[in-house]
Amino acid sequence: MMERGSNPFTFGNPIRDPARFYGRKQEIHEIVGRLLSSALESTSIVGERRIGKTSLLNYLSNPDVATSLGLTSDRYSLVYIDFQGLTDITPQRFWRRVLEKMGRTIADREVVAAIEQLRGQHEFDLFDLEDLFEASIDRRFNVVLLLDEFEYITQNPNFTADFFGGLRALAMHHSLALVPATRRELVDLCHSEEVKGSPFFNIFANVVLRPFAREEVDELVEGYVGGTDLAFTPQEKEFVFRLGGGHPFFVQMAGHYLVEGKISALRQDEVEEFVISNFDQQAAPHYSYLWSHCSENERITLLATLALSRQKPSKKTIANVENLSRLHPRAHLDVDSLGRRGLLVERDGTYALFSSSFERWVSREITAPAGEEESQASVEQWLKERGREGLERVKGVLPRFRKKYWPVIGDLLREISIKFAVESALELVKFLT
Repeated sequence: MMERGSNPFTFGNPIRDPARFYGRKQEIHEIVGRLLSSALESTSIVGERRIGKTSLLNYLSNPDVATSLGLTSDRYSLVYIDFQGLTDITPQRFWRRVLEKMGRTIADREVVAAIEQLRGQHEFDLFDLEDLFEASIDRRFNVVLLLDEFEYITQNPNFTADFFGGLRALAMHHSLALVPATRRELVDLCHSEEVKGSPFFNIFANVVLRPFAREEVDELVEGYVGGTDLAFTPQEKEFVFRLGGGHPFFVQMAGHYLVEGKISALRQDEVEEFVISNFDQQAAPHYSYLWSHCSENERITLLATLALSRQKPSKKTIANVENLSRLHPRAHLDVDSLGRRGLLVERDGTYALFSSSFERWVSREITAPAGEEESQASVEQWLKERGREGLERVKGVLPRFRKKYWPVIGDLLREISIKFAVESALELVKFLT
């Protein structure tokens, strides 16, 4: 029996031990392939919060891993820098931090001496940096900056278009490669139109981190429990996948509570309830963050997907692009952005919310708690003020939802037939009971 405190699944902190890192083979292949090319090309990593960006950068920066990938220390220096929370950073502080980290990771004495000389100057400019990286070129040496939470730079008004222009010049002509990681695409995270228009953002290929495929989840689960006396049944692996939705953070969380349930004194039939209860509680703040960063149109598409999934299966209720667009005209655009963020997953042309737990959270979030429903008079007043008389026939459904979501619910129900609107809305409510 596994002892308490030896749970192989952890969540909350990034993965630092390469032996515990799973998945991302294709993404690593693309990033490393660009670094090994004669052009030393830069790559932008894009992914939702806690999708594994930091874990991937930690993996790439590990010396043993880098060597195994062909990024040998005699030719490459991989420098990891985390900018989270550095809201007041300036270009000078940026470069001093970069130089300090470079000095720790580079073995070439002549390059290290050049770094220390530059750090010793009171101030330095782009020409000084160009001279430093030229010295790296002379030594047949490449520097790769792995820049975590890089939006703290692109959204900082201290960093002007001139800074990004200089960084681009170094990356294109002076043996420097950049691998920034951000929640959204770089160009969408700029503090001004001037910065957004900088050619800096044209040097990157985007690598989007999405939820793991089923085989990647199975590989992670089997790898984690493989060194223990505990094994997951096929049904338990399916349970972890359905709950975590392929999102590595949530997969770890589901695996953690499943192990806790299995090594406790709970009966077998109580373990699943224990896992779901603890998982939903821990995941709720993260779901709230994800939901809060959705546009109104994205929320409508998520609700349309949920509404279709609650209907009896038929050609018209499959959550494909055609049927989602019938419920919401912008759905064909939203499924792409929601897919990149990992909130929607697509399997064989059908879309679903990434996790059964997230489905429950969305339903609870939009539904009015028992006893706190708005009155019909409030509905009538809202319809009149908003010019939503077209929703008269479904006004009896609206009190079932929190008032702040009436505009979203109304926009969804307005697009579809009254019969289907009522059925969809009621199914969303029934889903909770």
